[in-house]
Amino acid sequence: MAYIKTEEVSAIRNELKKRFGHTGLKFGVRKEHHSSVHVTIKAGPIDFSDIYKDHYGSGDHYAQINPYHLSNYGQHQPLFEEIIKIIKTAPALAEGGREWFDKSDIMTDYFHTAFYINLDVGSYDKPYVHNGWKLKPGMVLKLTPDMEVK
Repeated sequence: MAYIKTEEVSAIRNELKKRFGHTGLKFGVRKEHHSSVHVTIKAGPIDFSDIYKDHYGSGDHYAQINPYHLSNYGQHQPLFEEIIKIIKTAPALAEGGREWFDKSDIMTDYFHTAFYINLDVGSYDKPYVHNGWKLKPGMVLKLTPDMEVK
């Protein structure tokens, strides 16, 4: 049965802050229904407007990121991969915590996972706040190995 403890959610929050605090990215991390962790990228210097336009056809500053298909997000894929990696591994740092696992078998309609993961850029009622620079056509977002925005 999917279940995540408050301490595990707190460990995710702390690791995201430790890893990305210097980049200016602001996160919201919360537990939903005791079975999911919901991570929202609330503000930062990265321009996600290409995601809104490519995936949603609008300029709204809100996007739901599919953690199973991160390759759909182009230049943002390394960032999202790093965030998902932290979400999956950080709970083990909490007392009595465990790493994420997925032993589901959809062929037999059997679902067994540590917890479900939701990742958003902004939220429907509070859009992402872009407080940095905007990419011009032809520019590419380059991330250094330590994920600093250059």
